[in-house]
Amino acid sequence: MISRFDIDEALLMAKPERQHKFVLLFCRRGYLSIEIDQQHYSLGANQFLTITPKQFYRFLDTAGEGVVVEFTYDFFCKDDKSIELIYHNGLFCHFALNEIINIPNESVLKNVEFHLAQLHHELDAQQFEYEASLHAIVKLLLIEVSRCKIVQQQRPLYKPDAVFLHFLKIVRDTFSKRLTVKEYAAQMNITEQKLNELTKKNTGETTQQLINDLIVLEAKRLLNYEDMNVKQVALQLGFDDPHYFSRFFKKQTASRAKDHLRTLITK
Repeated sequence: MISRFDIDEALLMAKPERQHKFVLLFCRRGYLSIEIDQQHYSLGANQFLTITPKQFYRFLDTAGEGVVVEFTYDFFCKDDKSIELIYHNGLFCHFALNEIINIPNESVLKNVEFHLAQLHHELDAQQFEYEASLHAIVKLLLIEVSRCKIVQQQRPLYKPDAVFLHFLKIVRDTFSKRLTVKEYAAQMNITEQKLNELTKKNTGETTQQLINDLIVLEAKRLLNYEDMNVKQVALQLGFDDPHYFSRFFKKQTASRAKDHLRTLITK
């Protein structure tokens, strides 16, 4: 459901593990080094980093003091507003775009420490309606962290809606079924056109391209971390023919590399 614990050497890991909860890391003093989906991050004093379910991670160095807050989707995402808060501004991100978030001033730091202390108290005491209280505290903490991210970023506020986020969760949970856009739309009780409109609005891509992006991201994780060969990865992702999967993977990654190069050239 939810837990809060201090960061120490016991968290150091020999190899990456898959995370199944939402994780908020906070570094108080010193520094923390962590690998997430093959990217290395170093947190300094008064910095946050988030980990989204399905990502692979491991602590590389804990030469500092900090706090980890973990919670499940079912614990926090009880309504549309809570679902949207999780992903507003890419606070938690489906696309492996983790970002270090700075606390801008002493006033915000005091608020963060207050919420973390409240969380510790509620988890320890477990008094009447403590789960409702925990949910409220986590919500306030995430709002505070989101505000920190808004202060430091140089781009428009990103506000995805709950229907689109529900779609992303279904895709991530059903890779092996290889559903079509039409089938995803039917599961959500909306039209295929509506789903395409939602995807275009939130990502600028077609629904099929977004599905392909998520499949490729999952394939990379399985190949890098699960000690699986191409045939095993293909089967797990719903591809009966590993040769077709290989062609699909190469085509998608090549296309993305070209898009990235085009973006760099036009900047």
